[in-house]
Amino acid sequence: MKRISSQLPTLDSSYWQRLREFDMNQMTNKMGAQSRIKDLRDDPLAAARSTRFQSEAMRMERYGKNIEEVRNTLSSVEGNLRNAMDILQRIRELGVEGANGTLDKSQMAYIGDEINQLLNELIVIANSKDQNGNSLFAGTNLKTTPFRETAGRVAGGAADMVVSVDYLGNIGTSAAEISEGSSVDVNLPGNVAFWAEQQQIYSTVNASQYRVQAASAIRIDGAEIPLAPGDTVSAIAAKINDANAPVRARVDSVTSSLVLETTLPHQVWAEDLGGGTVLQDLGILAAGSARPPLNLSPSARVFGGSIFDMVINLRDALYEGSTDKVGSSGLRGLESSITNLAGVLGSVGARDSRLDTVARRLAFQQPEMVRFDSQERDLDMADAITALRTLETTHEAALASTARVLNRPKLLDFLR
Repeated sequence: MKRISSQLPTLDSSYWQRLREFDMNQMTNKMGAQSRIKDLRDDPLAAARSTRFQSEAMRMERYGKNIEEVRNTLSSVEGNLRNAMDILQRIRELGVEGANGTLDKSQMAYIGDEINQLLNELIVIANSKDQNGNSLFAGTNLKTTPFRETAGRVAGGAADMVVSVDYLGNIGTSAAEISEGSSVDVNLPGNVAFWAEQQQIYSTVNASQYRVQAASAIRIDGAEIPLAPGDTVSAIAAKINDANAPVRARVDSVTSSLVLETTLPHQVWAEDLGGGTVLQDLGILAAGSARPPLNLSPSARVFGGSIFDMVINLRDALYEGSTDKVGSSGLRGLESSITNLAGVLGSVGARDSRLDTVARRLAFQQPEMVRFDSQERDLDMADAITALRTLETTHEAALASTARVLNRPKLLDFLR
């Protein structure tokens, strides 16, 4: 015979009532959050998928912001480069006018005056900043004024003028991630954007007997090149050529000295690393602690200059009154400047075109991730209201039934 305690019905009914109250509370919370997944245990697989979709959507949102910031910067870069191109085109017109052989020296000097003013504006453009106050053409030295002009006397000029322009930035580039595993360069080093010709550095040191004395390293245009004891100048040149740098090295067949040549118009960035003096010993770099690109050896012969060098050369030729010099080296250097600047503008335009493509793709994919997440998490309000009403009805019925059944027991109830 099964014995039933007087407390058992009360405890059972209380347990099931609390359980229904818990279910109603859970349903109410889900309706308030408008999500069917309040806790991970509600649906572990759906929760995992939802988390992944939300993460993807957040990353895409960040990519979209990165693209907008990069496009703003590239817009500033492109605008300033186009202004520089307009100035160069005007300088070319003046140069052609000065080379026609019909002007006297004073008239050529007037043209030189205008070119000098355009040169000053060109330097202002090269030192321009973006919307955040960062230099556009200083590499990663964002707070550095990238180009420093040196003033001096020019034959035929009325006052001190710019006689040289040095680059004080670096060759670093910062990249912004625009999609999963994909990034784009944001900045543009000035010694690339405002360079005119391929640079050549000829050492005057005979290196036929040279040997590297200890393990060391050099850096060429950001590429670190390890050297081993006993490496000859030919081995050093071969290692430079094998490095991922836009510079080719060779040994001059006449002087047995090292020669560095760029493969595209830019300024060579060379350094000795770790206390080594290999490039100093070979006559490429000067002794001391000067930073690139101001560390070239004074004995080395350097060819190829910046856009500013080409404009200065043309201006000085006009002040000199040399029609031949204006028409030959002056205009030739200016043509090289325009050609290189056009290529730089093309690369900036290509980046912007890529950003447009990625932005359109993200504009489609991000809403899709949100939709997928919605399918996993969203609560069907009609079903939820129906379920809640069902729980409420059954709970009310259970309470009424319990009230009728659980009367206060009498002594005769235990004697039956």
